[in-house]
Amino acid sequence: MVTTTKMVVAQQEQLIKIRAAVNGWISETFPELRRFLMHTAPEYSPAESAWVVTLATKDTEGKTIQVGRVLVNDEDGHVNGQDPESITTQIRDILAKGPQAHIDVDRLAGPGYDFIFGDGIAAAGDLADSSIDLLLTDPPYGISTPYTAEGQVPRRLRKDGRDFIMPRGDFGAWDDGLAPEAWLPVMLPKVRGWAVTFCAQAQIGDYCALLKAHKFVAVGTVVWQKTNPVPFNHRFKPINAWEAIVVGKRPGTRFNGKSVHNVLRYKSPSPQQRIHTTQKPLPLIERLTELFSSPGDTILDPFAGSGTTVIAGARMGRKVLAFENDRGVYRAACARIAEALA
Repeated sequence: MVTTTKMVVAQQEQLIKIRAAVNGWISETFPELRRFLMHTAPEYSPAESAWVVTLATKDTEGKTIQVGRVLVNDEDGHVNGQDPESITTQIRDILAKGPQAHIDVDRLAGPGYDFIFGDGIAAAGDLADSSIDLLLTDPPYGISTPYTAEGQVPRRLRKDGRDFIMPRGDFGAWDDGLAPEAWLPVMLPKVRGWAVTFCAQAQIGDYCALLKAHKFVAVGTVVWQKTNPVPFNHRFKPINAWEAIVVGKRPGTRFNGKSVHNVLRYKSPSPQQRIHTTQKPLPLIERLTELFSSPGDTILDPFAGSGTTVIAGARMGRKVLAFENDRGVYRAACARIAEALA
């Protein structure tokens, strides 16, 4: 309990400096749990000669729970984070009560889907050639960059200094760039219809070349335009508001659209809604499923992440075979799939 005679509200310049320091401490101390933490506006405590910032999270019902506090020195911005072990324990206890805590399997199957824990590239090698109607996936392609990394702290704050949790720029080892030639040649012989994959903008030419080499028609690029792009460094460069989706097909494959533009506009899921950092919006994946497959078709997603392709395909009468090799993401995706398809 803070003992004080009077709490002082920070001015905007102080506010931004303090919360930037707190953001940095949280990111360093809780790299895996950062997205579950939020913090209040700082108030000055004369008794402790420091700014006090309360840390909080949400329980499984969405109720805000205070889990600790941080003291920030007014002179040099030094952060004294109190009881990080206790904060970690409280968050993990809350997560343990969530639906994902009750699912610990290597295979989740239901009407229209088969979601497997494991290496999707290796598993695809065992599939029969021409057994897949649609390859629809979002492989890791090295989106972590110093230009949008965690160190760009001011981009994490609103104009009044309040916390604005954005996906961090450094996403960890899983985001090591996976070259298209390391996985696509394994998949393409299995596909008798469409191949639709998200990729880095710089990889578009490589993907089109591989499609042509495997006797696909390289149709080109579909653009996902985000209606709510993350405003990293918006004062210094244009905001990156789109992602590339390379599309190819076997000659003669049916297309279910008519006069469809190659720019699809959908809102990106908020960080609080995601169980995977690069989670794609369900309506976007449903639209791609609708355009490039038909009811009863088989869809392959070797990099299933949060399970969005599984949910979209199963809801739309397709058969989805999907893989994910990160245990934590897989468990969370299983819970999401079980709830969405119940």
